[in-house]
Amino acid sequence: MKKSVFVIIVACFGLGSCQHAPESVPVAPEYREAHALAQAACAGCHSVEPYGLSPNPAAPEFPRIANARGLTRDSLANWLTEAHNYPEQMDFYLDEEEVETLSAYILTLRREDYHPPY
Repeated sequence: MKKSVFVIIVACFGLGSCQHAPESVPVAPEYREAHALAQAACAGCHSVEPYGLSPNPAAPEFPRIANARGLTRDSLANWLTEAHNYPEQMDFYLDEEEVETLSAYILTLRREDYHPPY
């Protein structure tokens, strides 16, 4: 291998190692169960953390949902309860307790200074 090609490869690996996800944001003890539910039920498509992009570009990040204009706990809970509202990809059922838990967690991601990632 030519020395210049080797240097370029090493440089690419070096730059790649500079890219990393932000450190995990600790979840308040009262929301650990809710965060675990969000991870299990939603993180396959949505970013459920206070930062980052969703794995599925069509699925809004939880902070984007939490900061949607006019969203209330009741409107979010109603949407999560009414399974016929879901896009086809979200074909699952949440019981009443899970709806309340997930709604409460999503709303913890609401911020006055929120700006969408894109």
